[in-house]
Amino acid sequence: MDKSIFRERVDSMLPELQEAIRKEVMRLFDSGGIDTSAYEGDFQLPKICLTVALENQTHQYMPLTSSGKKAVANLRHF
Repeated sequence: MDKSIFRERVDSMLPELQEAIRKEVMRLFDSGGIDTSAYEGDFQLPKICLTVALENQTHQYMPLTSSGKKAVANLRHF
């Protein structure tokens, strides 16, 4: 796949991913799993929730083939 087609495909997936992440961070905020009042005036709480939301979204995009899973594992080294 050339770079321009790659970028087009990634760009086409980003709006859906952005909305899913936004919903997930708000779900996490409202979950009661973290004391939100303990994080005032900085970006620590949003970063914590974004970290978990992004981890949760990996399951939606994980390749199903063994070769795809191997490629993911390899790219984690970079």
